Amino acid sequence: MKLIKSIKGMLIFVSILLTNGLIAQTTTQLQKARVKLDINEQWTFYRGELNEQEVTSTTFDDSKWEVVNVPHSMKLSSNELDNSTDTSYQRTFHRYIGWYRKELKVQANTSQKVYLEFEGAHQHTKLWVNGKYVGEDMISGFTPFHFDVTDFVHKDGKANTIVLSVDNRLNPNIPPDGDRRDYILYSGLYRDVYLVVKNPLHLTFDWEDKYAGVYITTPSVAKNNATVSIRSTVRNEQKSAVSTTVVQRIIDQDGYVIAKMTSDKEVGPNTEYTFNQTGGITENLHSWSIDDPYLYRVQTIVYQNDQVMDMVENPLGIRKFDFIDGEGFLLNGENIELIGVNKHQQYPFVGDAVANSLHRKDAEQFKEAGYNVVRLAHYPHDNSFVEACDELGILLIEEAPSWIHFVEGEWFDNLEEATRIMIRNHRNHPSILMWSGGLNHRGPVERLHYACKEEDPTRMTGSNGAPWTGPVHSGICDIYTPMDYQNTPVTEDDFSFLCEHGSSKDALTNQFEVSKSRASANRFGVALWTAHDYFSFQKDWGMQPRRPFSIYRVPNPVNYWYKSELTKTPMVYIADERASTDTKIVVFSNCDEVELYNNGQLVAKQKPDSDPNRSFCNSPSYTFTLNSEKGDLKAKGLIRGVEVADYTLNKYGKAYQLKLEIEEQNKTMEASGSDMRMVRAYILDKDGNHVIGDQSLVSFKIEGEGILVGDAEIGANPNKAYWGTASIVLKSTLTAGNFKITAKAKGLKSSTIEGKTLPYNRDIRQQNIAEVYDFPIVKVDMGGDDQLLQFDWYRWDGTNSSTFTLKDYDNAEVTVSSKQENQWTTAFGLLGNQPYLAMDGVIVDGKDELSITFKNLPKGTYDLKTYHHSIKVLAKVKGNAILEKKLNAYQINVEDALGKRIAVPAIEPTSGTKLRNLFPAKANYSITSDGKSEIKVIIKNYAQDIPVVLNGFEITKKNKTQITKQTL
Repeated sequence: MKLIKSIKGMLIFVSILLTNGLIAQTTTQLQKARVKLDINEQWTFYRGELNEQEVTSTTFDDSKWEVVNVPHSMKLSSNELDNSTDTSYQRTFHRYIGWYRKELKVQANTSQKVYLEFEGAHQHTKLWVNGKYVGEDMISGFTPFHFDVTDFVHKDGKANTIVLSVDNRLNPNIPPDGDRRDYILYSGLYRDVYLVVKNPLHLTFDWEDKYAGVYITTPSVAKNNATVSIRSTVRNEQKSAVSTTVVQRIIDQDGYVIAKMTSDKEVGPNTEYTFNQTGGITENLHSWSIDDPYLYRVQTIVYQNDQVMDMVENPLGIRKFDFIDGEGFLLNGENIELIGVNKHQQYPFVGDAVANSLHRKDAEQFKEAGYNVVRLAHYPHDNSFVEACDELGILLIEEAPSWIHFVEGEWFDNLEEATRIMIRNHRNHPSILMWSGGLNHRGPVERLHYACKEEDPTRMTGSNGAPWTGPVHSGICDIYTPMDYQNTPVTEDDFSFLCEHGSSKDALTNQFEVSKSRASANRFGVALWTAHDYFSFQKDWGMQPRRPFSIYRVPNPVNYWYKSELTKTPMVYIADERASTDTKIVVFSNCDEVELYNNGQLVAKQKPDSDPNRSFCNSPSYTFTLNSEKGDLKAKGLIRGVEVADYTLNKYGKAYQLKLEIEEQNKTMEASGSDMRMVRAYILDKDGNHVIGDQSLVSFKIEGEGILVGDAEIGANPNKAYWGTASIVLKSTLTAGNFKITAKAKGLKSSTIEGKTLPYNRDIRQQNIAEVYDFPIVKVDMGGDDQLLQFDWYRWDGTNSSTFTLKDYDNAEVTVSSKQENQWTTAFGLLGNQPYLAMDGVIVDGKDELSITFKNLPKGTYDLKTYHHSIKVLAKVKGNAILEKKLNAYQINVEDALGKRIAVPAIEPTSGTKLRNLFPAKANYSITSDGKSEIKVIIKNYAQDIPVVLNGFEITKKNKTQITKQTL
């Protein structure tokens, strides 16, 4: 159905807010430091050749063109590729040129810069604004690009006519075109498009050149700390030099700034300057890992004369990759076997024009099954998938757009440039493990490897070879990454990762490959070809139950073997007729034993299959032999003889009814005009059993705010059930609201499901930039007048000053007192962490108590950390032996705006001169101020013959304002 354009123009109001002061920018101010708006909605579209001069004119009449939303495919296509007779050169299929037009009204001041940013388009894109040619991009169809349209647009609210030609016709100069491939180049403006507005002093786009944008690395990572280096390039597009400050803020998952770096430089007119800043996280480090993918954020803020001019935010995952001979791959010091899949981005009917939500759903399905690595075949993938892998804990191997063959000259120049752009675009993502420094099947390519190392020397390169051709080693690359379909021996002289291997519907091939990898430390992982069914003009494509998922993303049985191998939660699964037969039943489980029942009768109780080809697997599959007619099957998984999981696969009867489901996502569908979900219609018998063998044609109908993609011409609607499930793509409209979907099939009871969409915010920065709490972290080292100060801490010399002033908190005052005289000490000689903090302090007799008093502390809740270590050993010792250890527990009470309470019931101080790898004892608790009353912290000792010691404290405000009275 064609949608005729109903809204002629779209008004984009651009307001970049300049704020005074470096300290207290609000979230709204930072969001408005630049503008980034989703402009995916309501482009007019025409497929076919047109007169360029006519169609780009501002007076051209496009009122009869189709109205479309991005991501957009120039033509929806069938799973049979529209019965095309193309070869793998793909000379005709989707070889279209298309035209997109849009009107934008932009209000911006004369000094601001205006850009159009594209995440990707297939594959030669030209742009005209207001009838004038702006430029073109023809590096590849898989890499981002932008156009500076500042000198072409009206900034005063007048309409701007935007015209794009997106040309997917065969072009031998654009990789991967020019030769054969085993994947399809679908046409269209298939990734997101944005309007970006910056101030004249701004950070450049990451992909502009090697030093552009923001580049974050972690030169050193230890268990408890990490060094963070940030390179950022600022461009001054003004006629005079300006005083420029760049502030880097590292923010934890709770939104608190935990580290900050500041640099100043006068940047000359119409020039760029690259800032290099290094800081780090020195305590409470939370690493990024597969099981716990903790993400910090880094905000890079640019100031001009104390006014915020620009800000971008990047993820920061602190992790350490090591490759150690005899141990293999280590993530944060832990040996990890990488077991995963290859992934193509295409979906049924829409091709590459896939919503961000579906890319994320792919990642969610992988994580649920336990896959910990994905090779992004054979091109840079969508940002949304990479971002999802950052958040979920999945490692990625990424490569430039190519396959086996290559072309010298301009084609190879573009391949190298696509490699560089890919790296610049994704280098700040912790999920990226390595880049490809070779060509698929061909092996290492010096030019690509060197380009990778120039752009990102922190990551390894993979060779992308094959054991049957080319070098049988990594060559110039770091890691030997061949494919293995012929059980070819792989050298032990290199670290190797099998980038592709075969699969079988009963998962025996998969188990063989995984076992072979696990048997060798230096062979640290494998990736199955492929996760999903995919489309190609090669022979090995289409619907194959040996793959973990169908093209519709419905799991096949083999996926459940991976789940049994890679996840810890006890599970058991009985494979249906896609992998089992009437007499041989395949079961996947991560339990010790499985009992299989047929119609309630025990068939057997078995351990996993004993097979030397699978002996290194964690969970080889189970094979049961049925000697009677197959009926209702039930499997029970046992661990140490106790049932911990079960699964039932009943014998299904005649198809009777449909059951509709909408695939769940991490958030509700949004009315963006392009959000997508997969809708399933399961074919069931009268008892609700899934009729796996049914192939009914299922028709779908929608009412309300939603669109069902495709029609009968391409086999989308009605859709033929595949292994008992029919699927269709649901797409949102531009209006939030409810919808109802009904599924019908001849002779079957219909099914209805209802859902809704929520309003969509096109302001990307409002979507993504969350609240930040930038409160000062004040660290105070206490001791006598000649104490050795802990680095980067404030000094409190109690022998000369009875009061410490918290200048960062409105000059609040801190005092320490006791009932009797206290002693401010100094010492020297302590082995351990934070030694200069722990050596000195204030001490009182064990019968006494220490009171810390805070006066005039601004209203709010504060995190307080107090440190307690005694140089004197608090135990009776002889040599290295402790003869008598006394009860050394302190109790910490608080009197504040919440009342009197025990904040820390017990904390044991550390003691002695040899902490070694330990830290001094630390108590963590909160205090709350009403802004007027004093706060008292009272430190007592349970063992009155042991002194009370306080070495120092840290205080920082927290984002809590409500004060509720509490009493002891």
